[in-house]
Amino acid sequence: MLGDRAKVVIADGCIRLYRRDDTREPTWHAHLRLPGTEKGINRSTNERDLERAKHAALKMLGELSQRRAQNLPMRSMTFGEVAAVYLREADRLYHEGRKSLGRYEIIRGTLRRYLLPYFSAKDIMSIHRKDLMEYRAWRQNYWTSGPGSEHANRRNRQPTQGTLKQEWTVLRGVFDQAIKMSLVSTIILDALKHEPARINKRPGFTSEEFDQLCAFMEGWIAASDNARVKRDRLLLRDYVLIMANSGMRKGEARYLRWRDVGSYTNQHGEWVTLSVSGKTGERLVVCQPGTEYYFKRLRKREYFIDADDLVFCHKDGKPIANYIGYFGMLKAAGLLLDARGQKRSVYSLRHTYATLRLENGANIYWLKQNMGTSVAMIERHYGQTRVLVGIEHETALRTMPPKPATTVDPTPAKLVATDWDE
Repeated sequence: MLGDRAKVVIADGCIRLYRRDDTREPTWHAHLRLPGTEKGINRSTNERDLERAKHAALKMLGELSQRRAQNLPMRSMTFGEVAAVYLREADRLYHEGRKSLGRYEIIRGTLRRYLLPYFSAKDIMSIHRKDLMEYRAWRQNYWTSGPGSEHANRRNRQPTQGTLKQEWTVLRGVFDQAIKMSLVSTIILDALKHEPARINKRPGFTSEEFDQLCAFMEGWIAASDNARVKRDRLLLRDYVLIMANSGMRKGEARYLRWRDVGSYTNQHGEWVTLSVSGKTGERLVVCQPGTEYYFKRLRKREYFIDADDLVFCHKDGKPIANYIGYFGMLKAAGLLLDARGQKRSVYSLRHTYATLRLENGANIYWLKQNMGTSVAMIERHYGQTRVLVGIEHETALRTMPPKPATTVDPTPAKLVATDWDE
């Protein structure tokens, strides 16, 4: 009971404004009770001025009326409280094998770095379209003029549309959880639709550029007299070759163990197979012929090569989160940027795999299975390659005029490098 703490009564008795006796903070609080209900709820108006407190309390009463009209519970929860429930559910699904480690880490990382610092204390029922749009702008500028601008290694870094879309699904996941808990209306889902992104051709390597990189790596390794540096460069070389010949994601390679490396043999030859777990779950990856030589070279290091050891690891056996020397190597090789000025990344190796497989006539349905993606995604990002392959196929079926004597037939694209020595 409020007793004599009640100081101001408004809205026909539905709102009682008071200041608490047990605190020196002169903030006005409100006891709200809708007509026809026996119990009310207490909330802080966060206002010291009485008129402002009245306005805030009336707004709260209106929100409670809307919640009752939508058959939602009177008590709400903060975004942070709902996010904690959502993260626990994601953790459960991960440990049950129904959500990949990569997806779980995206959820946890997005919540920790972006969503919780921005939304945590907000009442989730009070978050509207305007708040979401303001968050989008805040996230876009996080590394340029926002909190992340103090991080020297990431300063002025702009998120890609793919990254923003991926993080937006986490935000939507929190609100989906709130809907399941009957805390918010499904109306919010309309504001959570992600804007369609313009699809750019992803920066990979052409066949000639990849051959150039392979040739550069040999001299790059030999140029170092430092044992540690040479060891790191040898590991990076095999990492690059394996990634470009398998199409694995970076996160899938990070946790690849020797027990996950197998082989498949038939009358046509032998292929290395990899049991990986990524954002689309578990799948079997079939590497290009010749990839077994790179795994044999890795085994020659003679440390951390037991079944449960990581294939790509530091000297202490811990996983390699980022290959710091990768970008320095590309810069030294003159291959850091593609022809359109886009900076290449480790994922460029996966894009190279996809592009060259399509150029060599790989079935798109087999490719999507091997890469753990969808036909639609391949068509969106590699559609130009499919068109060019189709033109070549159709042209080959027609009688063409004689080529000029100066025309040189293009060399067929090669994916596996010529470095087959052990």
